[in-house]
Amino acid sequence: MSRVRVGIIGAGGIAATHARFYKELGVELTGVCDIIEERALSFAEKFGIPRENVFTNYKDLIDSVELDAVSVCTPHSSHAEPTIYALRHGVDVLVEKPMATSGIEAFNMLKAAEESGRILMVGFQTRFDPEIIAARRFVVNGLLGEFYYGESIVGGERRRAIPGESFTRRDISRGGVLLDLGCYALDNAFYILLSPIPVSVYGYTASAIGRRREAVVEGGWKWNPDAFEVEDFFMGIVRFDGGGILLVKVAWAMHNDNLGETFFMGSMGGLKLNPLRLYRDENGYMLTSQVILPKKGEEAWREKMYRFIEAVEKGLPSPIDPVCIVVEQYVIDAFYESATRHREVDVNIPSEVMDKYMAGRADLR
Repeated sequence: MSRVRVGIIGAGGIAATHARFYKELGVELTGVCDIIEERALSFAEKFGIPRENVFTNYKDLIDSVELDAVSVCTPHSSHAEPTIYALRHGVDVLVEKPMATSGIEAFNMLKAAEESGRILMVGFQTRFDPEIIAARRFVVNGLLGEFYYGESIVGGERRRAIPGESFTRRDISRGGVLLDLGCYALDNAFYILLSPIPVSVYGYTASAIGRRREAVVEGGWKWNPDAFEVEDFFMGIVRFDGGGILLVKVAWAMHNDNLGETFFMGSMGGLKLNPLRLYRDENGYMLTSQVILPKKGEEAWREKMYRFIEAVEKGLPSPIDPVCIVVEQYVIDAFYESATRHREVDVNIPSEVMDKYMAGRADLR
């Protein structure tokens, strides 16, 4: 039985997943808050949280209950404030992706973690996917040589999978599929490519299907077109320092069966995901090989939660360096700016963040 005491901020669908894995790990769920009291009460009853530790305000939860850590499972626009408050009150934080809705929010979260000395982990379970780990390992060991082009795709088979209003109303989400799935596409690529340095971006967004009532069809997810205020498709290009281009594509809905495959190409070799395949020359021949990996399931999620609790218990650094995620958040800012201005724009990252990012890259060499 773990002695870590965890509170849940935001009792929606993803919070139940956090709670389930915490229970598997023997973590003590000591409190919950949600702006909808009935939802918080139902969550507490389901996961054995005392009635007196149910709140509608995250400050009351953090101020009133003895906590070692919290999971922040609120809508995107509400990630920063409870995270910063918890960190400043000596509580470690696992915040769901995306880290925030802007680079400055993410930067402020990072500063709060550094100033408090607490753990800040952003919930990218893909970091613990055996395929992503293996792909990164091959890149570390020189498979690609000099990277020059790649494509990173998430949601590429979502013919019709638009989520609910907490994702589609701009006042709650601040953005659409770019924030929701694009953060995964960026993080997967940046992690595999060993933290490349983004210089400029071009971004394009479309709200092609979400507002159309006739698009809510049998066999697809149900959503409210009248509450759809964000993008359902995104395409973007990132240019890296020293050369190399990354194309990012994400979609919630489309009139197509897929957006393609994720792949990365270099001067010495290449790789594709799902399944992981390697391309290189050997002994005078072109060689293609498939990497045999464990079957995908919930193991990445389980490992994410385990690694967070282990870090809390042992006082370890965050299992996912938040500096990298802050950089990616500024790239997302630039994507949205480019899409609005209809031209390529620079990625403007504070020097304080870039200095830390560059130091982390040096550790990989």
